[in-house]
Formats: sequence, structure tokens, C-alpha cells
Amino acid sequence: MTNNRPKGKLKAIQTVEEFLYRVIKIFVMALGILPRIVQKFMADLIGIIWFKSDKRHCRVVAENISMAFPDKTGSREISLMTKQVFKNIALIPFEVGWCKRLNRDQLSRYFTLKGLKNIKDAHEKGKGVIAVSCHMSNWELLVAGAAMSGFNFYGLYRKLDFQPLERFMLESRQRLGTIMIPLGGASRKLDGILKNKGVVGTLLDQNMDWYQGVYVNFFGRPACTHRGVASLAIRTGAPVIPFFIARENKKFVIEFGPEIPPSRTGDITKDIEANTQNYTKAIEAIILRHPDQWFWVHNRWKTKNFCPWPRQTEK
Repeated sequence: MTNNRPKGKLKAIQTVEEFLYRVIKIFVMALGILPRIVQKFMADLIGIIWFKSDKRHCRVVAENISMAFPDKTGSREISLMTKQVFKNIALIPFEVGWCKRLNRDQLSRYFTLKGLKNIKDAHEKGKGVIAVSCHMSNWELLVAGAAMSGFNFYGLYRKLDFQPLERFMLESRQRLGTIMIPLGGASRKLDGILKNKGVVGTLLDQNMDWYQGVYVNFFGRPACTHRGVASLAIRTGAPVIPFFIARENKKFVIEFGPEIPPSRTGDITKDIEANTQNYTKAIEAIILRHPDQWFWVHNRWKTKNFCPWPRQTEK
């Protein structure tokens, strides 16, 4: 009896998780069935309601935009941009459901890939490629678009605690051939992937705790940024390029930028700081091109810098 109880509980948990996974899948797929014009209307409506009701996040977005763009002094301009941010985020689940219904050939009609020469040039160095991106537009569809590039793409990601949603998102992300690698214990796997000339994509625009990152200049303020990408690039010699996705005229553009010049002074600490700053500068340039499509809801500057900053002087 006693030995069977844990097994019974485990089975019950698995049954509940299976049910919740199916609910999530049905719900998102139902959103994807709607005509795209209806999806846009509903997302705009949800975004406006969110904008008017969620005062805390609305204030975070408005403050972030105000500090990142001091020239946008008019409260109306900031308010309109803040509202658009919420509309864009609300559109994501509709687009995920829509994307899941289409095969690779059907999706290719809605995606334009630019800068393929940049990733090809980096790949020809024979050390794999590290592609850094940010939470721009619908970053979930960036995984699908990356798989269309013709390269062996691997996505580095943080696992979700809610298992039914984790299962659904992993299934969606890997559907077209991209292989997702959880952050935990990924170091050795990434070394092998790059050695075999794979392309590793990762998002590098999230706040980190002070012991996980280095402080860099991001829109004029110190932002604690994960040191792992710079460490990986230094250890493997893999070139690093920026890439991103943006909505343009009911379609999506995925663009690969040129290699970000590496800093190689021999001082690992300084090189990690300098390279992380260069990656962040490339991400900032991406956001400046489509400022209303970035995820301003995230408090990128949450971890305060208690050390003298900046550590290095920008040229």
C-alpha cells in the first residue's frame, strides 16, 4: 500500500498535466484558426484593456521608454508607444497558433530572410556561429524562421516551471527542425555543437543577478547582462552575429547582421566585459529600428550596480 501511493500520486499529476497540456494546445490552436484580421482586432482590444487596467506594468513600460528615449518628452507620444507595446505582446499567442497550423512551405510565404551572407561568412570560419537576439516582435516565431535559413540551428532557452506549457512551447519551437537546449548544464553540449559547425541562437536582453553577469551600458544605464555568451565565444572561438525578427506589413522579416568584432586582449575578465558590451550595443541598435516592438514590460535595469560604472570607457 505504502509503495503504491507515490506511484498513484505521480500518475495523478501526469494525468492533470496531460489534461492541461491539451487545454493549452486546443486554446492556442483555436486562436490560430481565426482570420488574421480578426486576430489583429482581438489582440488590439486585449492590448488596450491591458494598457488601461494594468497600471503597474504600464508605468514600468512608460518609465523605461522615457529613460531610453529622453527626446520623447511628450506624454501623449510615450502613451501611444506604451499602448502599442501591449498590443504587440497580445498578438503573440494568436500568431503562435497561426504558425502551428502551417507547414514549412506555407510559412515561407510570410517570412523574408535578410543578411544570409552574414551568417554564411561567419559559418565558413569553421567554428560554428553564436547568434544573439532579443525579445523583439514575436520572438517565438524567430525559432521557426531560423530553421528556414538552411543552417543547423539550436536554441538556448530557460525551461518553464509549468510543465504543460513547457511541453507545448518546446513542441512548437522544435516543430520545423530547430533543437532547443535548456540552459542548465548546457556548457558541454554547446561546445560540441559549435565544434560540429552548428548555429546556437540565444536571447541576451534579460536582467541577471549580479553574480551571473556583468554590467554594461544599455540605453545609457547600467544593465546586468549574462556573461555566458561572451565566455562561450572566447572559449570556442565561434564568431558572434546579431539577428532579430520584426513585423512588417502583415509579414515577418528575419535579419542576420554582420559579425560583431571580438575583443581579444588576453585578459579574460576585460574581454568578457568588452564583448558583452558589444553584443548589447548590437541589440540596442536593433531595438532602435523597431522600438515599439521590443518587450519593454521587462525591467531590464532591475539589478542595481553597486560598483563604480562604467568599468570600461566606450570609444
